[in-house]
Amino acid sequence: MKAAILTHYGLAEQLIIQHDFPVPLPAPNQVQVKVMAASLNPLDYKIRNGELRWIHPLKFPMVLGNDISGVVTAVGENVSQFKVGDEVFGMMDANVKPACNGFARPGAYAEYAVTREDTLALKPSGLTHPEAASLPLAALTAWQALHPLLSAIHPTQRAPNVLINGGSGGVGSLAVQIAKALGATVTATCSARNMTLVQSLGADHVIDYSTTPVTTVSGPFDLIYDVAANLRYRDVESLLTSEGVLITNVANIATMLAPLSGPIKKLFEKRKRYIHAWVRSSAHDLTQISHLVSSGQLRPVLSQCFALDEVNEAYQWLTSGRSHGKGVLQIA
Repeated sequence: MKAAILTHYGLAEQLIIQHDFPVPLPAPNQVQVKVMAASLNPLDYKIRNGELRWIHPLKFPMVLGNDISGVVTAVGENVSQFKVGDEVFGMMDANVKPACNGFARPGAYAEYAVTREDTLALKPSGLTHPEAASLPLAALTAWQALHPLLSAIHPTQRAPNVLINGGSGGVGSLAVQIAKALGATVTATCSARNMTLVQSLGADHVIDYSTTPVTTVSGPFDLIYDVAANLRYRDVESLLTSEGVLITNVANIATMLAPLSGPIKKLFEKRKRYIHAWVRSSAHDLTQISHLVSSGQLRPVLSQCFALDEVNEAYQWLTSGRSHGKGVLQIA
């Protein structure tokens, strides 16, 4: 089969197209998918350039790509949810069992991929394969960051107040919509050129970060979702409610030590928190996301489509700073 192969750590040029890479076969709990489209994620180039090798070392050669949308071509003997011919999408994990370090095993940048049954859901009928492929990792990241926290606030008599720092990117554009679907009042930051886009996604207030620093935005917020990962807790703590949460997509020493300081903070009646989001494959969560798509509350923001042969150009686009929404490799 044709696949984009990574032979060692390095820049985008290290990805090469191979035409005779072995077709993966499904284990008893896995599904084989003919990949129609796969999306681009910053996680992929962080893995590719070795930035995450200390917690996620690679075995070469390997195929990158976490998001797939395609057609089931074979199922393992223990698979009960899918059959040959089903159109599916998901954040794939080629590991037979989830890895102890929490990282899924990629493999979407190829004509065929295998993934566990519990990582897939039926593709929303109203979406094309490129649109569906743009959703899983980014939408799961936003859903798993926002849903537990906002669901705990929603039963009160007021709408949760949420700030999305970085509302036009792959995760941010979906976070704005998911927060609105969960009943929040949403303020989002973005560049001036993307303000119309973010407004169209449902944000109640849109701020140009180049003219209005986030630290000067009027709060207080129940949740600040730092998708752009450029905020410091001490700079925005005053914007949080008494039990507000700052959540970032990037793990750091502060977010890892925060749970340990929780009991001490409570002694001083400080309940504000600083945590990081960790995305995981989940068929259940993906089904909830699919319901939001079907109900019109969530739509993909698909910016660019590339052919598999253009994978290097696709990553140059992704890292150029010109991207908004999601980029996708159209494979089949």
